[in-house]
Amino acid sequence: MKKRMLFAAAAVLLVCGAAAAQDAKKAGDQPRSETTGAKEMSKKAITITGMVSTDGLTLVGDKDNKTYRVINPDFLKENAGQRVRVNARVSKDNTEIQVSSVMVQTDELMVANKGDAAFRR
Repeated sequence: MKKRMLFAAAAVLLVCGAAAAQDAKKAGDQPRSETTGAKEMSKKAITITGMVSTDGLTLVGDKDNKTYRVINPDFLKENAGQRVRVNARVSKDNTEIQVSSVMVQTDELMVANKGDAAFRR
């Protein structure tokens, strides 16, 4: 009889503990990134070519000179001051980006070679 009472009391405590944990989870805010949550970002990634600021926190696009604030600047810290092409998701208001890949752009001069197959007839 005592074992049944002890088992019933333990079961009640476990159920109450689980219910309290669920209430605490609902009351707290969902974890978010610094200012923009994942729900506020576009689902499809785009490619942006531009210049990284010296501190690596912003990217200025070549196409329209638009300045984007980088949510995850760790991707661009080592490329500060360089011209890069990034694959990123853009926020709904088009002011912030979340970078997923970075590729450094070289400023090599392209020279046509008359011996290339493209110039043969």
